Amino acid sequence: MLRACLEIAIRGGPLQPSRSRPAKATRRSFRAAAPVAFGVADRLGPLTHIRVLSPARRAAALCAVLAAAPFAAAQDAESEKRRRPGAAARPGDAAEHRPDSETNLFGLDADPLTEPIVTDRPDFTESTQAVPRGRFQLEAGYTFTNDHERGVTTTDHAFPELLLRIGLADEWELRLGWAGWSLGEEMFRERNEHGRHVSRNEHTDGGADMTLGFKRHLWDQEGWRPDFGVIGELSLPTGSGEKSSGDVDPAVKLLWAYDLTDRLSVAGNVNLGVPRSARGRFVQSAASLSFGYAWTDWLGSYVEYFGIYPNDRGSDAAHYLNGGFTFPVNDNLQFDIRAGVGLNEEADDFFSGVGFSVRW
Repeated sequence: MLRACLEIAIRGGPLQPSRSRPAKATRRSFRAAAPVAFGVADRLGPLTHIRVLSPARRAAALCAVLAAAPFAAAQDAESEKRRRPGAAARPGDAAEHRPDSETNLFGLDADPLTEPIVTDRPDFTESTQAVPRGRFQLEAGYTFTNDHERGVTTTDHAFPELLLRIGLADEWELRLGWAGWSLGEEMFRERNEHGRHVSRNEHTDGGADMTLGFKRHLWDQEGWRPDFGVIGELSLPTGSGEKSSGDVDPAVKLLWAYDLTDRLSVAGNVNLGVPRSARGRFVQSAASLSFGYAWTDWLGSYVEYFGIYPNDRGSDAAHYLNGGFTFPVNDNLQFDIRAGVGLNEEADDFFSGVGFSVRW
């Protein structure tokens, strides 16, 4: 094209003006290419001012501008890419790390913590979000449970309810869970050998099984489509005595969430597992529906229904209603409190608990 421009300059051929209007990107490239074009035009003869160019030479200069524009545009785009803070490194660059990455507590490459912590406690519903890549999140708590059925009162204290979540990659996390120690007690009244009513109690203490699993965030909320995620996990027979199922129990959880407003959200889970109890192995499903509201930056609340169908092999389903409050201290630390009641005979009568979540 540049050769054609030179021929126009030598022969004095006319150049027809364009009727089209250049876009913003074209005008930007045109201005960037002007110094190159004028340098080419100067070689055609002694040019001191562009205004004194003959029509032929003016046409040649304009052609040179157009010929150099694509090269200048590419050069301009490359410069802009270098200036952008989020531009990805090219193959062969000295640094292979992401420009916006940081290092975690162990000196490993990690995503920056730019959003507030999203936890899987205190409600039954698991969140759809995974822990950022290279980050760790620890969630722990304590739960008290009480139930009275057929003259027997059962209580249980469970702690520390540990869940360690590790961000393995974008939208992927590894999950290591342990409900901890369970201190159970059954209290009932019976007649002794003298015919008197006396109170008895039996203790069932021990450690619960551990869980190993993953969470994958599938896609974000868009239009009417909710935010989606999935959890796959295995319960491992690491517990003691009656607290362990004695076998590997698989489960999968489908997670969804939807922001109704800036403060109000709704979420739920649909779970399916194949646990083993003292009565044998059986198929168990569960579902939940939770509404959350952010009152301030340091106070949130939720109300939730969840059910387990069935609660045990050969038994009825268990239905619960619970609610609680969350207290974010900062973007990486949150405390919580909750309480709930059973809605039918199969469910426990009452439970309550407290906990915290920390991310680093």
